[in-house]
Amino acid sequence: MALLHYENGGLVQHLVHGLKYKGREGLGVTLGAWLGETLLRDPDTGNVDWVLPVPLHWRRRLKRGYNQCTGMARVVAEKLGAQTSERLLVRSRFSHTQTHRDRAGRWEGSRNTFRVRNPQRLEGCRILLVDDVITTGATLRACCQALEAVVGKEVLIATVAVVP
Repeated sequence: MALLHYENGGLVQHLVHGLKYKGREGLGVTLGAWLGETLLRDPDTGNVDWVLPVPLHWRRRLKRGYNQCTGMARVVAEKLGAQTSERLLVRSRFSHTQTHRDRAGRWEGSRNTFRVRNPQRLEGCRILLVDDVITTGATLRACCQALEAVVGKEVLIATVAVVP
């Protein structure tokens, strides 16, 4: 589920770039509240157990100062009455920005990048992955690949925007 369409030069791009590259961490809380309220009205997202932000590698997080998805995930979890953690799904391999890669390059750059810590905590749960933008889906696909290790889980995806 995505709230908005992302177009180059548009308002959504401006918001996302403010959140990711201009230190406007508070936008994540605002966008997360909007996303959470929208998800509350969607019957497919009922009874979510965990809300997990798409993780950043520790080096990128150190440089940026925060993970832009964490604030969104916390607010969404609060709205849905779910748990959240940024320590269960982790980015174990650093990759350079994928903004200029094509679909195949993005998949290659994100494949085997994530891993699940303590998969037993997520067993049998409905897990909602929260990301800022879906471009090709490679990052979320790689997150789902890591979550394959979790027995009996169901994975849902919510983002602020999608590139049409």
